[in-house]
Formats: sequence, structure tokens, C-alpha cells
Amino acid sequence: MSHSPIRLLARPGETANSVHFLVAFAGLQEQAAAEGADPGCATARLLTGDGQSYDLGNLCAPTIVTWREQRLTDLVTHAYAAPGIYEAVLHWGDVTVTITTGIGERAPGEVTVGSAGAAASAPAVALFQLKPLPDEPFQRLLKLKVEGLQPGQSVRLDAAAGQVWRLANNEGDLLAAEFLLTYAKPGLYATTLDLLDEQGFWLSTLSETPIEITEPETGPEAAAAAEAEEEGPLPAEVTAEAAAAAEAVAIAAAQPWLPYRNFKPTKVVSTYSRPGGGSVVRRVGTGTWLTARAETVVGGARWYQTAGGDWIAAANVTFFQPSNLRGVVLNEPAPPPPPPPPPPPGRQGVVTTSLNVRARPGVSSGNPPIGALRKGDVVTIYEQQTVAGAIWYRIGDNRWVHGGYVTVTGDTPPPPPPPPPPPDGRKGVVTATALNVRARPGVSAGNPPVGVVRYGAQVTIYAEQAAADGTWYRIGDNRWVLGKWVRITAQVAAPAVAADAVEAAIPAQPAAVTAAAPQLPFGWVVPTSLNVYAQPGGSGQAIRQLGHNEVVPVLETRTVAGIRWYRIAAGQWADGRSIGVARLKARPAGIGATERWVGVNLSEQTLIAYEGDRPLYAALIASGLSGTPTVQGIFRTWRRLTTGKMAGPGYYIEDVTWTCYFYSGYALHTAYWHDAFGRPRSHGCVNMSPYDAWWVYQWSAAGGPNSPVVYVYWS
Repeated sequence: MSHSPIRLLARPGETANSVHFLVAFAGLQEQAAAEGADPGCATARLLTGDGQSYDLGNLCAPTIVTWREQRLTDLVTHAYAAPGIYEAVLHWGDVTVTITTGIGERAPGEVTVGSAGAAASAPAVALFQLKPLPDEPFQRLLKLKVEGLQPGQSVRLDAAAGQVWRLANNEGDLLAAEFLLTYAKPGLYATTLDLLDEQGFWLSTLSETPIEITEPETGPEAAAAAEAEEEGPLPAEVTAEAAAAAEAVAIAAAQPWLPYRNFKPTKVVSTYSRPGGGSVVRRVGTGTWLTARAETVVGGARWYQTAGGDWIAAANVTFFQPSNLRGVVLNEPAPPPPPPPPPPPGRQGVVTTSLNVRARPGVSSGNPPIGALRKGDVVTIYEQQTVAGAIWYRIGDNRWVHGGYVTVTGDTPPPPPPPPPPPDGRKGVVTATALNVRARPGVSAGNPPVGVVRYGAQVTIYAEQAAADGTWYRIGDNRWVLGKWVRITAQVAAPAVAADAVEAAIPAQPAAVTAAAPQLPFGWVVPTSLNVYAQPGGSGQAIRQLGHNEVVPVLETRTVAGIRWYRIAAGQWADGRSIGVARLKARPAGIGATERWVGVNLSEQTLIAYEGDRPLYAALIASGLSGTPTVQGIFRTWRRLTTGKMAGPGYYIEDVTWTCYFYSGYALHTAYWHDAFGRPRSHGCVNMSPYDAWWVYQWSAAGGPNSPVVYVYWS
């Protein structure tokens, strides 16, 4: 396995005898995120030179996409027992680097990355011009000139989404170039120019310019709106009927992972401002995929209202049949943490400046800000911890702030009294695999789920109330569940397996797998059918046939004529090129030991959801095509959407659900328009079946706004 060059760095720690170690990665173009590129992960071990050592886990080099944010990686802070000169050694796979550091006096030969001297002698950017192109909203023309580049130095141009060039000064001191930048999807991208030394390590940033790529205002086949074509007044009862139909569709949604019905036009047609006619709103064609948010009948013809509010005739559309593919549950998620204790008297504080909020105490690259407070904000302090000599306050669930910027003030009000104890025997156990919690009794569009309790959970019943769909139990403040999925028990016993139910959120086992989930590695059949043979290589007659999306174990691997074959049972072999395999992936050191993350394996087109090192769920996916590849690296979700519109070159899609954006416009999300998972297909996003995308979205919500961490790799 090849690795990027690295440097071990040592900087003074926060205490007199401590040293903070970091690793710097060179910004080489060879670390490309092209198909098949190795992300450069290996186990790391640090020897501090005084007899101590640290196992750092699986340390991963940044990819071409993530290098700017991850070129410096924190390793560990070590406290030396006595002053002196020490030689620290980092072993990373088959790479070994050293650094000499000192306690009590400056260490000879100390290495740094970037310096004031380098910045002072940096070359000048004479031209950095980005120009839009007519009729090409997803392209930009970049003209670049750099003067004063020193011998051995180079510049690294990063136009985002994998568009990276390393430019050396080969003719005099003037470097000039021109680039056509192309983006697969809308989003905000940063175009940067960095100065590198002779070994490719960062010295300074010469220029940084944002590029906003915006989606088309209408579908890809849309034309200018035609003149209004009034066809008489709209009957008043149509609006009421449409609203009633919309509510009926929402209430009747028995599968929470499929909240909408989606369709595409069968030809280029007009949409209108009202059902039955009215003003033409837009022209849409087969590349525009829409949602039936409401429906009604006018003049004997059925009409659908799209997510954009316009109406289209039912005779001109065909509905998508979403994939029934479901992943495999490997382990149950960890139970939620207990609620924080009530604040003690006198623990309120006032923020003295703009202050970042983090998911846990301490400042590190693996603990980015998840929010911010303003000067004068009042906070309640539930707990405090000391990290690296600084006091941190917990001001909420997974919300911590640096105590140096909070002035502790007066008392907090006493906590509210606890709810009254339940009557004798009013304990229960959940018998559905997962049961929606609502703010009040009854299932309706205006009473959406506010949480979920899982199979086997013990609950306390404080009240009960009858509703149209049965008896509901109150299990907490504004927390109600349907009573038929809670078994009342004086002494909680192991619950029986639940029957199928509309209100049960996650089925115990997907229909495509047997009752006992297979052990990793296992895979899914990608084509419509796949022959099974008695021997690897496919000679002789097939002994049976596997079906599309069928789950099979991978018990053994053999290579015949350069092709991998998998043994799926005794005397049964299948062509590995037609099976997407889920395999365990070691957790990178940059992902926390309890964080929720997904590993996206581009070579296998599979995804596994983890909590720390524990795999929970495996699914088949469809990533970016070769011309629009999925970006590789370690990312943290920056935006979560239950539904939204997506548009780009050649596509316009309404109501893409269960979306976790992890890099600009790249996301994990539902693909309701195909059942071709296991092969690259997208414009760069990670397509998932509706159920799998919903599962990942619901599960990762407990990890906070930057969850899940997304690790995209090729192996």
C-alpha cells in the first residue's frame, strides 16, 4: 500500500512538561480520489522517546478532497517526567518518521509546517479570475497567474469536488494557466490556491474564492411560461377537496419511509396554476420527477398537485415503483443515554463573548462546533469537566462550552416536580420492533412522531386515553404511544415478537433475509438473476439461480481466470462481479469511539452504519458514475433534510427524502426512481433505497446535527 509523505510535528503543550504531537500530510496530486485510489489508512503507533508509547488506531491520510481541512491531524499530548531532549518516533503502516523535541530548552532540528518567513516571501497572485460561461450554469473558467515562485516551490489549485492540480514553476518566475471547472451538482465550493514546499507540504494559502453553483430555476426541459390561458373561475369546492385529499394521503401513509408518491411526465407537457387549467406555470418533460402532494378530480379528469404547487393532468404521468430493498440489521443501536440531572442551585451563567458550542468538552478537529452563543446569552450549567487544564460546562444534552467565557451568576429555579407515580402494576414493555412516540394520542398529519421506543424497552404508564385507532398510553411529558404495542406487566419479562403493524416503525427482519441475519461478510445479488455453479469458474450447468437483491453469505473467495468467485454454501459458487459485499472497515482515528458513522465502500457499492467499532446495519447503495464520482474522505454531515428538491445538469427531482449532506451538494439520500443498487448510477451522491435511507436518517439523528460521520473509501 502506498502512502503520502508525512511529517511528525511537536508543539508545546498547555503544561510546562507536555508536548502536543501532530502529523502533517503532503498535498500531492497522487492522493487523488479517482476510482480505485487508496485512501491511505494504516495503524499508527507513537513512541515518545521516554519509554512511553501510544496506539493511535487506524490513521487515515486525507484524500484529494479533504486535504485542505485535514492536512494537520492531532495525535496526542504527552507529559514528560523530566526536562531533556527526546526523539519521538511515529510508525504508520510501513512509514516511520521521527522528530527531536525538548522539555526545558528548545529542541534542535524541530520541524514546523508553514511559517511567518514563508508567508513573507510568498509569491504574488497576479490574476485569479473566475468567469461564468453562457448557458453553462455548472461550469466556470478560471484564469490564473502567479509571480515570484521560488525554486522547488509549487502551488496546489483546488477547485473542489476532486478538481485539483499541482503546478510547478518551470519557466522563469511567472506561472500562468487556464482551467475549465465543471461541477456535477449545485452547492457552495471553495476554490483555493496553496503554496507548497519542495516536498509538497503546505506553506501558506495564496488565494481563496467561493463559487456558488445554483440549481436551475425549473426543470431541465422547462421553457418560458406561456401567456395565461384562463378557463373560467375555479369552483370553490375544488380547493377544499384538494386539501382533504392531501390530508387523506398523509394520514394513509402506512410506511414512514415512503411519505410521498412520485411520478414523471410521459412527454413534454404544461403544468397549471390550478387543476383543470388556468395559467401555464412551466413546461416539464421526462427528466423532471415530481411528487403528488395532493389530488382532485375536475370535469371527470384526475389532477395532481406537485411539490411546487402547480397542477398536472394524471393522464400525462406515470408513477415510480420504489425499490423494496432493505438492509440487514447486524446489532441493535445502543440505548439512549439517561436524561441529564437537574441543575444544582446557583448554576446559571452569562456568556461574555461569541462562543462556540461543541458536542463534548475540548477543542479538536474531531469535535467541531455544532452551534454558537452570543454575548449576553444566559445558560444553565448542568455539569463541568476539566480538559487540558480548562473548565468546560455542559449546558444541554451533548452541548459544551469553554468555561473561561461564561460568568457564573445566580440561582436557577427549582426543577419541576416529577410526575405522579403510576398505579400498581402500570409498567409495560414494547412489543413492536420500534414504536413511534407522538405528542398526543392519535395518528394524524398534524401529530407527527416526536421519537421512537424500541423492541423490549420498559416504559412507565402515567395515563391512558382512547382515540379512534385504539387506546394510547402516556409514557412521559407529551409522549404518547399506541397501547396495543405495549404489554402491561407487573414484572417485566422478555417480550414476544410483534406482529406486523402500521405504527411499528422498524420491522424485526427485512423480508429479503431469513430470521437469523447473516454474519459479515455477506452480499446482495445485483443483476436480475445470477447462476450458481458447483465449482468456481462457472463451468458445467448451473445448479440453481439467485434473484435480484437476494442476500447471500460470503464463506470463501477464489480467483479463477482473474475473476473472483464466492462460495455461498457447500458446493455452491457465484460470480463475485455480480455481488455487492458488505465487509467490516476499521474505524479511522479521526472518528470518535462512540460516534455514529457510516462507511461507504465504493468498490463494493455497500454501506455499513457503525456506533464506534460496532456495526449495526448494512445496505446496498449506488454511488457516482465515473464522470461524476462520489468524493472520498472523512466528512461530517453539515445539513439534514427530511425532504427537498435536487437539480443539476440533466435532472430535476422533487421530494428527495431522508437526506444527509456531507460535502457541499453531496449527500446520502433516498432514490425512489430506481431499483438498480449495487452499481454506480448517480451524479455523485450516495443513492439508497427508501427504507435504507430512512433507517440511516432516523438512527443518526441521535448523534446530533453533524451526524453521521461519512467515511467514503475504495477497497
